[in-house]
Amino acid sequence: MYWFLLESNYKSSIALDAEKDTFFIKIKKGNNNLYTYHIAHFSKKNKRFLHFELAAVVNCLLHIKEAAMR
Repeated sequence: MYWFLLESNYKSSIALDAEKDTFFIKIKKGNNNLYTYHIAHFSKKNKRFLHFELAAVVNCLLHIKEAAMR
């Protein structure tokens, strides 16, 4: 996420809300949403499944970065 803030004109929002037990991420370029992802019941997720979900989020972000740098 650091790269999006310093090296591009993308805007990002990330929220890890302990009270609502949710994780949310959104990447925008201008008025266009490029990526959004929401994980409900974050603390109750199976550890392996949560690892898989978060790895998928990272892979998507890396794909966006790679496409933006072309």
